[in-house]
Order: sequence, then C-alpha cells, then structure tokens
Amino acid sequence: MARLARSIPEGARLDPLALAVPPALPRIARPRRWLLGLYVASALAVTLQQAVLHQSNNFRVFRSATINLLARRDLYAAHPEQHFDYYKYSPTFALLFAPLAYLPFALGFLCWTLLNALLLWYALERLLPQRQATLAIGLLYLEVLFAMQYGQSNALVAALMVLAFVALERGRQLEAAIEVGLGASIKLFPLALLPIVVCHPRRARFGLLFLGVATALVVLPLLAVPVPELVAQYRSWRAIEASDMLNRGYSLMQYLTMALGTEWPNWPVQLAGTALLVAPLALGRARWRDAAFRRLVLCSVLVYVVLFNHQSERATFVIAYTGIVVWCVGSAPSRLKTTILALTLLVMVVHDVEIVPRWVKAEILIPYRIKGIPCVVAWFAMQAELFATALRSESGETALPGTAPELPGA
Repeated sequence: MARLARSIPEGARLDPLALAVPPALPRIARPRRWLLGLYVASALAVTLQQAVLHQSNNFRVFRSATINLLARRDLYAAHPEQHFDYYKYSPTFALLFAPLAYLPFALGFLCWTLLNALLLWYALERLLPQRQATLAIGLLYLEVLFAMQYGQSNALVAALMVLAFVALERGRQLEAAIEVGLGASIKLFPLALLPIVVCHPRRARFGLLFLGVATALVVLPLLAVPVPELVAQYRSWRAIEASDMLNRGYSLMQYLTMALGTEWPNWPVQLAGTALLVAPLALGRARWRDAAFRRLVLCSVLVYVVLFNHQSERATFVIAYTGIVVWCVGSAPSRLKTTILALTLLVMVVHDVEIVPRWVKAEILIPYRIKGIPCVVAWFAMQAELFATALRSESGETALPGTAPELPGA
C-alpha cells in the first residue's frame, strides 16, 4: 500500500471506490447491462402489444379512476363506457396516478410499465449484494414480464415493500414510513411489514411517523374533492371490498377448500397464518438484530401477502416469487431451497409461457391453481427456518445495516 501511495503524483486524488471495486465486477456489469436492455426492450414490446395494438383494460381502469375522481364520480361504480371490471384501489392512488392518466395512452402505459419493472430492479439492488441482485433480477424476469403484460401494480408494490425494508435496515424511518404508506395506498399488502419494526430501535418514533404519513395519504384526495365526497368514496371502497370477502383466488384458503371439499370463511385461515407469521418474531427476541433473520422475515412476508390474500390472482405472484427468489439466492444454499427454486421456475415457465397446449392450462393449470403451489411449499419452509432460528439460544447479532453495502453518497 505504501508503494502504491508513493506512485501517485502529489496533489492527485484517488477515488476510494476505484480501490474498493474488485476485478470481478466487470464480469457482473456485463450481464447486468444485458438484463437492463432486456427489461427495457420488453417494456417497449409490451407497450406495443397492450397499448398500441390493443388497450390494456387494467391501465384503462387506473386512468379512468383519476378522471372519475376529478369529475367527482363514484370511483367504485361500474363504468362500462370506460373499461370492464371495477376499480378496487384507494382514492389516494387515483389521485397519485394523475401524472400518467393525462399522458397519451401508449406513453402513459410505457412509463407505468417501466416504473413497475425498474423500481423492482432498483429495490433488489438495494437489498442484495450485486452478484446476488443480478441473479435475482434474471430469475424474476419472466414473472416481471407477465406483470407488465397485465398492466398491473404488483411489481410496484413488491418494490415498495423491499425498499421500505431496506430503509428500516438503514435507519431511515421516514423513508420507510412513506414507502409503506404509498404501497398501502395501492394495495394493503405492505402493512404486513409493520411487525418487522419490532426488530429495530426507536419503534415509537416510527409509529408516529407512519401514523402521520398514513393520515396525510388518506386525506390527500381533499386536494381534489370536498370532505363529504371523499367520505362517500371511502364508503364505496369498503362496500366493494366487502363484496369480495368470500373469494379465494389462488390463496391457501382455496387449496384447503379444494383438498377438503368443504366451505368455510376465510378469516380463520388468515388469522392462523398471521399468527404463524409473527410467532417467530415473538419467540426470537434474541434474533432481532440478526440481519439474516430479518431478511428471512421479509421473504416470508412477501409470500404471505399473496398466499393468504383472498383476492390473489396470477398477476399477483410477482410479489411472492420475489420473496422466494430473494430467499434462495440471498442466503446459504441448501438442497431444499434449490428444489423449491427449481419448482418455482418450472411453474413460472409452464404457466406463463406458451409452451404447453391451451387445454392443459384451461383444464389443469388454472383450475388447480398450480401457480401457487411453490408458494405454499416455500412459505412453510421459510416459517420452519424462522422457528428453528428463533428458538436457538445464542444470539446471531449483526449491526445494521443488514443489506447490500451502501456506496458513499448513496
């Protein structure tokens, strides 16, 4: 090192990052560039398919919600002249979507698709070391592509959940509160991250910050509509959500109904699943400062919000598959993880790529909810690992952050 220092001309500045970057990074950068090009090219191709040759119904739903909110129409009523299906997101999301709603349809769809895909890309790079992040991004490509084609918000929700976790790991409580709040204004899934807060210091401070952010987001549509109309919108939202309470989608409740041949309410299974989710946190207080333990909880939450959601559908699985992939590539390898990852990739390819006859999908894959089976296996394996870790007597304490190294100035 002294010889290196003498070889540097006096007054010259040496970039510390140049010394910190190992020689292997160029080999990582090349596939990352190819993957980035693939993601962007896919967004362009999907835009041609879903916004030029056709018009994505989901994107029409989002655009129309903004227009209907500003026109003071009921967001949750049927609007067959605008789109099929119903709007089922918050009034806040309808307002936040305004910058995209008034762009030309194809341009707005392209921006929306890139936002979903690239924010998830960015979130994984913040969560994992670079080599693992690149692998995770590659493994998730097909599922992200499928989410693009649906024009849905699930990749965005997954990204916000991961970014909120990373912010908590780095002590950025306000950022985490904003990301959880924004995600919950789209879908309520990010609220399942809140139990992870117990693993971090200054929990009361985060609670106050989150309460403030949540309140601000709830009342944000008052910028566009008066109080009585906003209250009416929230009532309509609650009513349409209540009408779906007996649905089961691709949830664990559906698998139990199919296996046992009996009908029962969803809430007992959801309550039991929630208890199983938080039990390792309650039992493993000594593990709260273990970065690997916290990350495993994140992976479990990402799968849980799909597996126990009575409205889960095929496009939702980008959230759960993100949890499975991060678990498999971001922790110590094992035969079990390799098997589950292989099963996940197999189901992803068979279910989403046109390589099997359509009758197989129509009569086997979709009716039997094959796409959710890897999530069932993975979630119970994650919970078993969490319980085993929580019940160990010794503490695996690690200092924050427990995520990918943060570069100076990031």
